Amino acid sequence: MPRYYFHIHDGEASPDLVGTELANDAAAREEAIVTTGAVLRDSGSRFWNNQDWSMRVETEAGVTVCELRVSGKRSMIEPRRRA
Repeated sequence: MPRYYFHIHDGEASPDLVGTELANDAAAREEAIVTTGAVLRDSGSRFWNNQDWSMRVETEAGVTVCELRVSGKRSMIEPRRRA
């Protein structure tokens, strides 16, 4: 099975040095979506304090399979309370 590397950048680079064996590129793209959701969920409010977030998936040969980019903008205006 091919090995895929899921490199994360969230203001600083976090390279995947181990990789994950998956059946094919389509499975790697699916795993990227699931992993992105889990990482963002686990980051909680820290997500809003960081730069844009991205994950790049590469093959062992260094070929990019896909890249996910996520950015968020927190409103600085507090919502009005209803009377």
